Order: sequence, then structure tokens, then C-alpha cells
Amino acid sequence: MTMNKQTVWLVTMLTLMVVLSAYYIVTGPVEPVGQPAAKLNEGAKDEAGVKVDIKNIDTASQGAKTQEMLDKANDDYFVAYQLQRNTLRQKMTEDYMKVLTNPDASKEQLEEARNKIDELMKVDKQETVLEELIRQEGFKDAVVITGDSHVDVIVQSDKLTSSQAVKLISLVKQHLSVAPLDVSVAYKP
Repeated sequence: MTMNKQTVWLVTMLTLMVVLSAYYIVTGPVEPVGQPAAKLNEGAKDEAGVKVDIKNIDTASQGAKTQEMLDKANDDYFVAYQLQRNTLRQKMTEDYMKVLTNPDASKEQLEEARNKIDELMKVDKQETVLEELIRQEGFKDAVVITGDSHVDVIVQSDKLTSSQAVKLISLVKQHLSVAPLDVSVAYKP
């Protein structure tokens, strides 16, 4: 029975790897969030008096591209980030599952692996809920990236006002219990 579960797990991971490889080949590399093109609304402050910094993540040159192609590229941007985040989480979960299935693992290692898996699932659920709440605020799409002590939020919008940024920071603060200074908000048309 154990061999059967391991075989299914291996086949699933290999299939996922093939699908992700094909997706990457088709879409090409994705620009990282850390390279915003422009900053707007410098000096705006949220309700706690914290400076709100809104960033526009610029799309590639829009010269001869049609609007439909731009919309698809922007949608792919958000899907790619979500896919990348999920892939990383699955890899981490797989590593912890190896510890759980290791017969030589100590009780402490097993407990730590279980706790890490639970923590990953909790963060994943919180990010998914937060992304849905952001979409309900009127944004077409959103991606929430949670780090150790920092949260990045990228929304799909042509522009982002200070009040919208403050609302997004408040949502993140409420649902992820992080300080407003630890939240970055960016937008991509």
C-alpha cells in the first residue's frame, strides 16, 4: 500500500513538472515584482499616518499590440505568479512529506514537518481568501505574496488611488495580521 501511494505521488509530481515546463516554454519568463517602472502618489498616508507608496508595474511596449493581446498578457502575468507561488509551496510540502514518510525520522522532526505543512496550508488559504476579497473590491485580478515578515499585493488596474491602496493595506492587515509598513501595494494595467 505504501509503495502505491508513493508511486501515485511521484507520477503526480512528474505530471505537474511537465505541465509547468510546457507553460513556461509557452509564456516565457515573468518579470519579478521587485522591478516597478514608476512610483505614483508619493507622500499619501493611510489612517495610521504611514506613507503609502503606490507602484505601477509597467507592461511591455504597447506599440502595435492589440488590446486583446494586452489583456491576455496581463491575465497571464497574474496566473503565472499564482502558479509560481503554488509550485513553490508544493515543493516545500513535498520536502516535508519526505520527512513524514521517513521511518528514521525522530518525533521532533515529524512534529516540525506536520507544523510546517499546516502553516503552509494556512498561509495558502489566507492568500486565496485575500485575493478573492480584493477582486470583490472591484479589481479584475490580484496576487498576494506572503514572505517571512512582508506581504506584497499586486492588483490588475489601470491606476491605483491612495484610498484604494489604504483599503488594500487595511485588508491585508486585518486578514494576515501584519503591520502596515510590512505591506507593499503595486498595480499592473
